[in-house]
Amino acid sequence: MATSLIAKPQPIAPAYNPLKFIYNSTNVNNDGFRYIFDIYEAGTATKIAEYRLLPNLSGYGEIDLSKLLQNYVSFDFDPTDTNFDPTNCYYEYDVKVGEEYVAEVNWTANLTDNGGFVKITATHSFQVGDTVNVDGGVDNPSITGVWTVTAISTTVDFTISAPWSFVDDATGNGSVRYADNRKSVTRDIITSTGNYVFNGAIPFKDYRTYVDDDYILDDSSAKFVTSLPTEFHITPSQDIWLNLMINSDNTGVLYFINDGGDILARQVNETNLLAMHQVAGDLSALSVISGTAPLVKTDTQYYDVYYSPSAVGTKHSVTYRFYIDNRCKINDYEILFMDRMGSLGSFSFQLRDKLTGTVKKEVYNQDIQGSVVSSEWTYDSYERGQRAVYSSIEEIYELNTNWMTEEMASYFTELVSSPNTWIKIDGTYYGCVVTDTGYEKERGKNRNLIRKTLRVKLSVQDRVNG
Repeated sequence: MATSLIAKPQPIAPAYNPLKFIYNSTNVNNDGFRYIFDIYEAGTATKIAEYRLLPNLSGYGEIDLSKLLQNYVSFDFDPTDTNFDPTNCYYEYDVKVGEEYVAEVNWTANLTDNGGFVKITATHSFQVGDTVNVDGGVDNPSITGVWTVTAISTTVDFTISAPWSFVDDATGNGSVRYADNRKSVTRDIITSTGNYVFNGAIPFKDYRTYVDDDYILDDSSAKFVTSLPTEFHITPSQDIWLNLMINSDNTGVLYFINDGGDILARQVNETNLLAMHQVAGDLSALSVISGTAPLVKTDTQYYDVYYSPSAVGTKHSVTYRFYIDNRCKINDYEILFMDRMGSLGSFSFQLRDKLTGTVKKEVYNQDIQGSVVSSEWTYDSYERGQRAVYSSIEEIYELNTNWMTEEMASYFTELVSSPNTWIKIDGTYYGCVVTDTGYEKERGKNRNLIRKTLRVKLSVQDRVNG
Protein backbone atom coordinates (compact mmCIF):
# COMPACT_ATOMS: atom_id res chain seq x y z
CA MET A 1 0.00 0.00 0.00
CA ALA A 2 1.10 3.58 -0.59
CA THR A 3 -0.45 6.67 0.97
CA SER A 4 0.84 10.12 0.11
CA LEU A 5 0.22 13.70 1.19
CA ILE A 6 -1.59 16.00 -1.23
CA ALA A 7 -2.07 19.08 1.00
CA LYS A 8 -2.36 20.17 4.63
CA PRO A 9 -2.58 23.44 6.58
CA GLN A 10 0.46 25.44 7.56
CA PRO A 11 2.11 24.16 10.77
CA ILE A 12 0.68 27.07 12.79
CA ALA A 13 -2.80 27.96 11.57
CA PRO A 14 -5.84 29.94 12.81
CA ALA A 15 -8.45 27.58 14.25
CA TYR A 16 -11.43 29.45 12.80
CA ASN A 17 -10.30 29.15 9.18
CA PRO A 18 -10.45 25.96 7.07
CA LEU A 19 -7.93 23.32 8.18
CA LYS A 20 -7.95 20.80 5.34
CA PHE A 21 -5.85 17.65 5.27
CA ILE A 22 -5.85 15.81 1.92
CA TYR A 23 -4.22 12.42 1.22
CA ASN A 24 -4.14 9.89 -1.62
CA SER A 25 -3.91 6.07 -1.55
CA THR A 26 -3.09 3.50 -4.20
CA ASN A 27 -5.77 1.24 -2.70
CA VAL A 28 -8.59 3.66 -3.30
CA ASN A 29 -10.29 1.38 -5.88
CA ASN A 30 -10.64 -1.57 -3.50
CA ASP A 31 -14.14 -2.52 -2.42
CA GLY A 32 -15.36 -0.77 0.72
CA PHE A 33 -12.39 1.61 0.80
CA ARG A 34 -12.36 4.32 3.48
CA TYR A 35 -9.68 6.72 4.67
CA ILE A 36 -9.18 6.68 8.45
CA PHE A 37 -8.19 9.93 10.17
CA ASP A 38 -7.19 9.61 13.85
CA ILE A 39 -6.64 12.93 15.65
CA TYR A 40 -4.54 12.97 18.81
CA GLU A 41 -3.40 15.43 21.40
CA ALA A 42 0.19 15.99 20.31
CA GLY A 43 2.71 13.45 21.54
CA THR A 44 0.17 11.43 23.53
CA ALA A 45 -2.14 8.43 23.14
CA THR A 46 -5.16 10.65 23.83
CA LYS A 47 -7.36 10.40 20.77
CA ILE A 48 -9.74 13.35 20.41
CA ALA A 49 -11.52 12.22 17.23
CA GLU A 50 -11.70 9.48 14.62
CA TYR A 51 -13.17 9.79 11.11
CA ARG A 52 -13.79 7.23 8.36
CA LEU A 53 -14.25 8.98 5.02
CA LEU A 54 -15.18 7.93 1.50
CA PRO A 55 -12.80 9.16 -1.21
CA ASN A 56 -13.87 12.39 -2.93
CA LEU A 57 -14.34 12.61 -6.69
CA SER A 58 -10.58 12.75 -7.18
CA GLY A 59 -10.08 9.67 -5.02
CA TYR A 60 -8.55 11.70 -2.19
CA GLY A 61 -9.27 11.56 1.51
CA GLU A 62 -10.18 15.14 2.42
CA ILE A 63 -11.15 16.47 5.87
CA ASP A 64 -11.57 19.91 7.43
CA LEU A 65 -10.60 19.79 11.12
CA SER A 66 -11.49 23.39 11.97
CA LYS A 67 -14.84 22.56 13.62
CA LEU A 68 -13.16 19.97 15.83
CA LEU A 69 -10.14 22.03 16.85
CA GLN A 70 -12.11 25.19 17.59
CA ASN A 71 -13.32 23.34 20.68
CA TYR A 72 -9.75 23.17 22.01
CA VAL A 73 -8.91 26.89 21.94
CA SER A 74 -10.50 29.81 23.76
CA PHE A 75 -8.79 32.78 25.43
CA ASP A 76 -6.77 33.80 28.46
CA PHE A 77 -7.35 37.00 30.41
CA ASP A 78 -5.92 37.97 33.79
CA PRO A 79 -5.85 41.74 34.38
CA THR A 80 -3.42 41.23 37.29
CA ASP A 81 -0.73 39.49 35.19
CA THR A 82 1.61 41.33 32.83
CA ASN A 83 3.02 38.27 31.05
CA PHE A 84 2.14 34.57 30.96
CA ASP A 85 1.80 31.48 28.78
CA PRO A 86 -1.71 31.70 27.24
CA THR A 87 -2.28 27.95 27.20
CA ASN A 88 -5.92 28.29 26.16
CA CYS A 89 -5.00 30.32 23.09
CA TYR A 90 -3.33 27.47 21.19
CA TYR A 91 -3.40 23.70 20.83
CA GLU A 92 -0.96 21.16 19.36
CA TYR A 93 -2.27 18.03 17.67
CA ASP A 94 -1.18 15.03 15.58
CA VAL A 95 -2.98 13.60 12.55
CA LYS A 96 -2.55 9.90 11.76
CA VAL A 97 -3.88 8.65 8.43
CA GLY A 98 -4.75 5.05 7.64
CA GLU A 99 -7.22 3.13 5.51
CA GLU A 100 -9.60 0.20 5.42
CA TYR A 101 -11.09 -1.90 2.62
CA VAL A 102 -12.51 -5.34 2.06
CA ALA A 103 -9.71 -7.85 2.64
CA GLU A 104 -8.91 -9.82 -0.51
CA VAL A 105 -6.26 -12.45 -1.25
CA ASN A 106 -5.10 -12.77 -4.85
CA TRP A 107 -3.41 -15.94 -6.12
CA THR A 108 -1.15 -16.29 -9.13
CA ALA A 109 0.46 -19.66 -8.34
CA ASN A 110 -1.03 -22.84 -9.78
CA LEU A 111 -3.92 -24.48 -7.95
CA THR A 112 -3.11 -27.93 -6.52
CA ASP A 113 -5.02 -31.01 -5.40
CA ASN A 114 -5.10 -31.62 -1.65
CA GLY A 115 -6.95 -34.87 -0.97
CA GLY A 116 -9.56 -34.15 -3.61
CA PHE A 117 -10.05 -30.49 -2.68
CA VAL A 118 -8.66 -27.25 -4.10
CA LYS A 119 -5.48 -25.92 -2.48
CA ILE A 120 -4.63 -22.25 -3.07
CA THR A 121 -1.13 -20.86 -2.63
CA ALA A 122 -1.10 -17.23 -1.44
CA THR A 123 -0.27 -15.25 1.69
CA HIS A 124 -3.40 -15.07 3.87
CA SER A 125 -4.82 -14.70 7.39
CA PHE A 126 -7.63 -17.27 7.13
CA GLN A 127 -8.36 -19.87 9.80
CA VAL A 128 -9.86 -23.35 9.43
CA GLY A 129 -13.62 -22.99 9.44
CA ASP A 130 -13.71 -19.50 7.90
CA THR A 131 -16.31 -18.98 5.19
CA VAL A 132 -14.80 -17.39 2.11
CA ASN A 133 -16.03 -16.05 -1.20
CA VAL A 134 -13.92 -17.27 -4.13
CA ASP A 135 -13.70 -15.59 -7.54
CA GLY A 136 -12.20 -18.08 -10.01
CA GLY A 137 -12.48 -15.67 -12.91
CA VAL A 138 -13.02 -16.80 -16.47
CA ASP A 139 -10.55 -19.67 -16.09
CA ASN A 140 -12.34 -21.43 -13.21
CA PRO A 141 -15.98 -20.35 -13.06
CA SER A 142 -16.98 -23.59 -11.32
CA ILE A 143 -15.10 -22.73 -8.12
CA THR A 144 -16.56 -19.23 -8.00
CA GLY A 145 -18.82 -19.08 -4.96
CA VAL A 146 -18.90 -19.49 -1.18
CA TRP A 147 -16.70 -22.22 0.39
CA THR A 148 -15.22 -23.16 3.75
CA VAL A 149 -11.52 -23.22 4.60
CA THR A 150 -10.84 -26.87 5.48
CA ALA A 151 -7.09 -26.99 5.98
CA ILE A 152 -4.06 -24.75 6.45
CA SER A 153 -0.48 -25.93 6.40
CA THR A 154 1.28 -22.54 6.35
CA THR A 155 0.37 -18.86 6.11
CA VAL A 156 0.99 -19.00 2.38
CA ASP A 157 -1.49 -21.74 1.45
CA PHE A 158 -4.96 -22.95 2.40
CA THR A 159 -7.47 -25.53 1.19
CA ILE A 160 -11.14 -24.83 0.51
CA SER A 161 -14.12 -27.21 0.35
CA ALA A 162 -14.40 -26.92 -3.45
CA PRO A 163 -13.84 -30.34 -5.13
CA TRP A 164 -10.71 -30.59 -7.25
CA SER A 165 -12.90 -31.81 -10.12
CA PHE A 166 -14.37 -28.30 -10.34
CA VAL A 167 -11.05 -26.89 -11.52
CA ASP A 168 -11.00 -26.14 -15.25
CA ASP A 169 -7.54 -24.56 -15.47
CA ALA A 170 -5.06 -25.02 -12.59
CA THR A 171 -2.87 -22.19 -13.94
CA GLY A 172 -5.65 -19.62 -13.79
CA ASN A 173 -5.54 -16.68 -11.36
CA GLY A 174 -8.25 -15.60 -8.94
CA SER A 175 -9.07 -13.99 -5.61
CA VAL A 176 -10.55 -14.88 -2.22
CA ARG A 177 -12.19 -12.72 0.44
CA TYR A 178 -14.12 -13.33 3.63
CA ALA A 179 -17.75 -14.10 2.86
CA ASP A 180 -18.91 -11.39 5.30
CA ASN A 181 -16.80 -8.79 3.46
CA ARG A 182 -14.87 -7.93 6.62
CA LYS A 183 -12.31 -5.21 6.15
CA SER A 184 -8.59 -5.02 6.48
CA VAL A 185 -7.76 -2.02 8.71
CA THR A 186 -4.33 -0.37 8.62
CA ARG A 187 -3.86 2.68 10.85
CA ASP A 188 -1.10 5.23 11.12
CA ILE A 189 0.35 4.80 7.65
CA ILE A 190 1.30 8.49 7.73
CA THR A 191 1.65 10.63 10.87
CA SER A 192 1.64 14.41 10.70
CA THR A 193 3.14 16.05 13.80
CA GLY A 194 4.03 19.59 14.81
CA ASN A 195 0.56 20.94 13.97
CA TYR A 196 -0.71 23.94 15.95
CA VAL A 197 -3.90 25.97 15.93
CA PHE A 198 -4.39 29.27 17.70
CA ASN A 199 -7.59 31.20 18.42
CA GLY A 200 -7.46 33.29 15.26
CA ALA A 201 -9.97 33.97 12.48
CA ILE A 202 -8.36 35.67 9.51
CA PRO A 203 -10.71 37.45 7.07
CA PHE A 204 -11.41 35.46 3.91
CA LYS A 205 -9.66 37.90 1.59
CA ASP A 206 -6.49 37.80 3.71
CA TYR A 207 -6.34 34.08 4.46
CA ARG A 208 -5.01 33.22 1.00
CA THR A 209 -1.84 35.19 1.76
CA TYR A 210 -1.44 34.04 5.39
CA VAL A 211 2.02 32.63 6.16
CA ASP A 212 2.72 31.43 9.69
CA ASP A 213 6.39 32.34 9.37
CA ASP A 214 5.35 36.02 9.22
CA TYR A 215 4.51 35.78 12.94
CA ILE A 216 7.44 33.71 14.24
CA LEU A 217 9.73 36.24 15.89
CA ASP A 218 12.96 35.53 14.05
CA ASP A 219 13.56 38.65 11.94
CA SER A 220 12.77 42.36 11.86
CA SER A 221 9.67 41.89 9.68
CA ALA A 222 7.92 39.43 12.01
CA LYS A 223 4.62 40.61 13.46
CA PHE A 224 3.02 40.07 16.83
CA VAL A 225 -0.03 37.78 16.69
CA THR A 226 -2.52 40.61 16.47
CA SER A 227 -4.34 42.78 13.95
CA LEU A 228 -3.56 45.90 16.00
CA PRO A 229 -2.14 48.69 13.77
CA THR A 230 1.57 49.29 14.19
CA GLU A 231 0.71 52.86 15.22
CA PHE A 232 -2.00 53.24 17.83
CA HIS A 233 -3.26 55.98 20.16
CA ILE A 234 -3.87 55.12 23.81
CA THR A 235 -4.56 56.92 27.07
CA PRO A 236 -1.93 56.56 29.84
CA SER A 237 -4.08 54.01 31.71
CA GLN A 238 -5.30 52.01 28.72
CA ASP A 239 -4.50 48.26 28.77
CA ILE A 240 -3.39 46.09 25.84
CA TRP A 241 -2.08 42.50 25.90
CA LEU A 242 -0.52 41.04 22.74
CA ASN A 243 0.48 37.47 21.88
CA LEU A 244 4.05 36.80 20.73
CA MET A 245 4.78 33.71 18.65
CA ILE A 246 8.08 32.82 20.28
CA ASN A 247 7.81 29.17 19.15
CA SER A 248 9.70 27.73 22.15
CA ASP A 249 12.47 30.37 22.08
CA ASN A 250 12.81 31.57 25.68
CA THR A 251 15.84 33.83 25.32
CA GLY A 252 14.10 36.97 24.13
CA VAL A 253 13.46 40.41 25.55
CA LEU A 254 10.61 42.86 24.97
CA TYR A 255 12.03 46.38 24.74
CA PHE A 256 10.11 49.59 25.46
CA ILE A 257 11.70 52.86 24.27
CA ASN A 258 9.98 56.23 24.76
CA ASP A 259 10.52 59.43 22.79
CA GLY A 260 12.79 60.72 25.55
CA GLY A 261 15.27 57.88 24.97
CA ASP A 262 14.48 55.87 28.11
CA ILE A 263 14.87 52.12 27.49
CA LEU A 264 13.00 49.63 29.63
CA ALA A 265 12.56 45.89 29.15
CA ARG A 266 10.77 42.71 30.18
CA GLN A 267 12.25 39.23 29.81
CA VAL A 268 10.26 36.78 27.70
CA ASN A 269 10.55 33.52 29.65
CA GLU A 270 7.69 31.47 28.18
CA THR A 271 8.75 28.21 26.52
CA ASN A 272 5.77 27.16 24.39
CA LEU A 273 4.25 28.47 21.18
CA LEU A 274 2.83 31.78 22.44
CA ALA A 275 3.57 34.32 25.13
CA MET A 276 1.01 36.97 26.12
CA HIS A 277 2.54 40.28 27.26
CA GLN A 278 1.04 43.52 28.43
CA VAL A 279 2.35 46.31 26.20
CA ALA A 280 0.14 49.17 27.45
CA GLY A 281 -1.31 50.05 30.83
CA ASP A 282 0.51 49.14 34.03
CA LEU A 283 4.16 48.93 32.94
CA SER A 284 5.62 49.70 36.36
CA ALA A 285 7.35 46.30 36.60
CA LEU A 286 9.61 46.93 33.59
CA SER A 287 13.36 46.81 34.19
CA VAL A 288 15.33 49.97 33.40
CA ILE A 289 18.08 49.41 30.81
CA SER A 290 18.99 53.09 30.47
CA GLY A 291 17.36 56.37 31.45
CA THR A 292 14.71 56.43 34.15
CA ALA A 293 11.33 54.96 34.99
CA PRO A 294 8.41 55.16 34.52
CA LEU A 295 8.18 54.59 30.79
CA VAL A 296 5.23 56.96 30.36
CA LYS A 297 5.98 60.31 31.99
CA THR A 298 3.84 63.45 32.00
CA ASP A 299 5.61 64.76 28.88
CA THR A 300 5.90 61.45 27.00
CA GLN A 301 4.49 61.68 23.49
CA TYR A 302 4.95 58.05 22.39
CA TYR A 303 6.90 54.85 23.01
CA ASP A 304 7.98 51.93 20.81
CA VAL A 305 7.80 48.20 21.55
CA TYR A 306 9.69 45.42 19.79
CA TYR A 307 11.05 41.93 20.46
CA SER A 308 14.75 41.10 20.45
CA PRO A 309 16.67 37.85 21.04
CA SER A 310 19.29 39.74 22.99
CA ALA A 311 20.63 43.29 22.82
CA VAL A 312 18.84 46.57 22.18
CA GLY A 313 18.74 47.31 18.47
CA THR A 314 18.70 43.68 17.33
CA LYS A 315 15.08 43.49 16.23
CA HIS A 316 13.25 40.24 15.68
CA SER A 317 9.88 41.90 15.16
CA VAL A 318 8.34 44.98 13.65
CA THR A 319 8.09 48.02 15.93
CA TYR A 320 4.73 48.94 17.45
CA ARG A 321 4.39 52.61 18.32
CA PHE A 322 1.90 53.79 20.96
CA TYR A 323 1.06 57.49 20.96
CA ILE A 324 -0.04 58.82 24.35
CA ASP A 325 -3.42 60.55 24.20
CA ASN A 326 -3.52 63.18 26.95
CA ARG A 327 -6.60 64.98 25.65
CA CYS A 328 -9.09 66.07 28.29
CA LYS A 329 -11.46 63.26 29.24
CA ILE A 330 -15.09 63.57 30.22
CA ASN A 331 -15.29 59.86 31.06
CA ASP A 332 -12.77 57.14 31.67
CA TYR A 333 -14.36 54.02 30.16
CA GLU A 334 -12.27 51.43 28.32
CA ILE A 335 -13.36 48.29 26.51
CA LEU A 336 -10.93 45.41 26.18
CA PHE A 337 -11.66 42.81 23.50
CA MET A 338 -10.20 39.74 21.85
CA ASP A 339 -9.20 40.69 18.33
CA ARG A 340 -9.32 38.36 15.32
CA MET A 341 -5.82 37.03 16.00
CA GLY A 342 -6.48 36.23 19.66
CA SER A 343 -4.70 39.18 21.30
CA LEU A 344 -6.44 41.62 23.64
CA GLY A 345 -6.76 45.10 22.19
CA SER A 346 -8.74 47.99 23.64
CA PHE A 347 -10.33 51.35 22.96
CA SER A 348 -10.84 54.26 25.31
CA PHE A 349 -14.19 56.07 25.41
CA GLN A 350 -13.37 59.53 26.70
CA LEU A 351 -16.34 61.59 25.57
CA ARG A 352 -19.84 61.98 26.97
CA ASP A 353 -21.71 58.79 27.82
CA LYS A 354 -25.33 57.88 28.39
CA LEU A 355 -26.72 55.11 30.61
CA THR A 356 -30.24 53.85 29.97
CA GLY A 357 -32.03 51.00 31.68
CA THR A 358 -34.73 48.54 30.70
CA VAL A 359 -36.74 46.56 33.24
CA LYS A 360 -37.75 43.07 32.18
CA LYS A 361 -40.46 41.17 34.03
CA GLU A 362 -43.08 38.51 33.48
CA VAL A 363 -46.69 39.21 34.57
CA TYR A 364 -49.45 36.66 35.12
CA ASN A 365 -53.02 36.76 36.47
CA GLN A 366 -53.75 35.10 39.78
CA ASP A 367 -56.95 34.34 41.69
CA ILE A 368 -58.05 36.92 44.29
CA GLN A 369 -58.74 34.88 47.39
CA GLY A 370 -60.61 37.61 49.31
CA SER A 371 -62.35 36.87 52.59
CA VAL A 372 -65.82 36.40 54.12
CA VAL A 373 -67.17 39.18 56.35
CA SER A 374 -70.70 38.84 57.91
CA SER A 375 -71.64 36.08 55.46
CA GLU A 376 -70.51 38.21 52.49
CA TRP A 377 -67.47 37.65 50.29
CA THR A 378 -65.23 40.68 49.84
CA TYR A 379 -61.57 41.55 49.27
CA ASP A 380 -59.10 44.18 50.39
CA SER A 381 -57.98 47.05 48.18
CA TYR A 382 -54.38 45.86 48.32
CA GLU A 383 -55.15 42.42 46.90
CA ARG A 384 -53.14 41.64 43.74
CA GLY A 385 -54.88 40.26 40.67
CA GLN A 386 -51.66 40.36 38.65
CA ARG A 387 -48.24 39.21 39.80
CA ALA A 388 -44.85 40.27 38.40
CA VAL A 389 -42.04 37.70 38.56
CA TYR A 390 -38.49 37.25 37.26
CA SER A 391 -37.75 40.96 37.28
CA SER A 392 -34.35 42.05 36.03
CA ILE A 393 -32.66 45.26 34.97
CA GLU A 394 -30.68 45.64 31.76
CA GLU A 395 -28.58 48.78 31.49
CA ILE A 396 -27.10 49.96 28.20
CA TYR A 397 -23.95 52.09 28.18
CA GLU A 398 -23.74 54.37 25.15
CA LEU A 399 -20.09 55.34 24.86
CA ASN A 400 -18.18 57.68 22.56
CA THR A 401 -14.54 57.58 21.52
CA ASN A 402 -12.32 60.53 20.73
CA TRP A 403 -11.12 61.14 17.18
CA MET A 404 -9.09 58.30 15.70
CA THR A 405 -7.08 57.35 12.62
CA GLU A 406 -8.42 55.35 9.68
CA GLU A 407 -6.35 52.32 10.76
CA MET A 408 -7.80 52.52 14.27
CA ALA A 409 -11.31 52.83 12.82
CA SER A 410 -10.72 49.63 10.85
CA TYR A 411 -9.51 47.88 14.01
CA PHE A 412 -12.62 49.16 15.81
CA THR A 413 -14.78 46.85 13.68
CA GLU A 414 -13.12 43.91 15.43
CA LEU A 415 -14.35 45.27 18.75
CA VAL A 416 -17.92 45.34 17.41
CA SER A 417 -17.73 41.72 16.21
CA SER A 418 -15.67 40.27 19.08
CA PRO A 419 -17.42 37.60 21.19
CA ASN A 420 -15.24 38.35 24.23
CA THR A 421 -15.32 41.88 25.63
CA TRP A 422 -14.79 43.53 29.01
CA ILE A 423 -15.57 47.08 30.13
CA LYS A 424 -13.34 48.85 32.63
CA ILE A 425 -15.29 51.01 35.06
CA ASP A 426 -13.33 52.87 37.75
CA GLY A 427 -10.34 50.59 37.22
CA THR A 428 -12.27 47.29 37.48
CA TYR A 429 -13.11 45.02 34.56
CA TYR A 430 -16.61 43.61 34.06
CA GLY A 431 -17.73 41.17 31.37
CA CYS A 432 -19.89 42.91 28.79
CA VAL A 433 -21.70 42.31 25.52
CA VAL A 434 -21.61 44.71 22.58
CA THR A 435 -25.23 45.24 21.51
CA ASP A 436 -24.40 46.96 18.23
CA THR A 437 -24.66 44.63 15.26
CA GLY A 438 -23.64 46.99 12.47
CA TYR A 439 -20.83 49.40 11.75
CA GLU A 440 -19.55 51.83 9.16
CA LYS A 441 -16.00 51.42 7.91
CA GLU A 442 -14.95 55.00 7.31
CA ARG A 443 -12.22 55.95 4.85
CA GLY A 444 -9.82 58.76 5.55
CA LYS A 445 -10.21 60.16 2.05
CA ASN A 446 -13.94 60.53 2.65
CA ARG A 447 -13.82 61.71 6.24
CA ASN A 448 -10.86 63.39 7.90
CA LEU A 449 -12.24 63.12 11.43
CA ILE A 450 -13.47 59.72 12.60
CA ARG A 451 -15.26 59.15 15.90
CA LYS A 452 -17.15 56.06 17.06
CA THR A 453 -20.18 55.36 19.24
CA LEU A 454 -20.70 51.98 20.87
CA ARG A 455 -23.47 50.44 22.99
CA VAL A 456 -22.71 47.71 25.52
CA LYS A 457 -24.41 45.98 28.41
CA LEU A 458 -22.99 44.00 31.32
CA SER A 459 -22.99 40.28 30.60
CA VAL A 460 -24.27 39.28 34.07
CA GLN A 461 -28.02 39.62 34.55
CA ASP A 462 -29.02 42.08 37.30
CA ARG A 463 -31.88 40.29 39.09
CA VAL A 464 -34.40 42.09 41.29
CA ASN A 465 -35.66 40.54 44.52
CA GLY A 466 -39.22 39.23 44.33
